[in-house]
Amino acid sequence: MIELHAIARKVGNSWAVIIPKEKADQLNLSKNPDLHIEFKSVPKIQELRGTLKIKKSTEQIMREIDEGWD
Repeated sequence: MIELHAIARKVGNSWAVIIPKEKADQLNLSKNPDLHIEFKSVPKIQELRGTLKIKKSTEQIMREIDEGWD
């Protein structure tokens, strides 16, 4: 099994994912291979904004960062 991070691209009315040569070589792919592929959508960093929960205030965090810089 090979894990691959890829970007799906629109090709006509379909979507395509390119398998890089190095990964294809690791799988020993030949012409017309029979593959089982599972997809998982990965959120973009912008979509994760605001999901980090911190119990400390910004002021407290800034004080901790400044410690030791005297």
